[in-house]
Amino acid sequence: MQDSIERSIAITAPVERVWGLVTDPGWWVPSDVELEADRTPGQVVVRESEKWGRFPVEVVELRPMSYAAFRWASAFPGEELAPGRSTLIEFTVTPTADGALVSVIESGFSKLDAAEETKAKGFESNSEGWTLELASLRTRAEA
Repeated sequence: MQDSIERSIAITAPVERVWGLVTDPGWWVPSDVELEADRTPGQVVVRESEKWGRFPVEVVELRPMSYAAFRWASAFPGEELAPGRSTLIEFTVTPTADGALVSVIESGFSKLDAAEETKAKGFESNSEGWTLELASLRTRAEA
């Protein structure tokens, strides 16, 4: 069982704009309601949609303009965050000559308190999902 997913994307937009989008807690989770983002470490924002369910997202750490970490329970829709029930998502934003490089690492799949099938399904789904979500991030940042 692989433990982490790693993806990167180059974005031609000001680093400040990219940073503002990346630090919106749960931006990668579709939500039926727009929420005011509380970016304070330790705060939990709940993203919810009729199609995908309810996902709490905790702000773990923010280092201005460079690093953002969040925790969420993607394999357990509707459940609260708890040890063994969540993965860690880390974004790194690196300035480039024409914008920014955004890298994401989602880790903790092998440590989930779940059946191997559930872990594998979550890993596979999120592997595809990060490719799509980073492309969406680029589109929004470059608009």
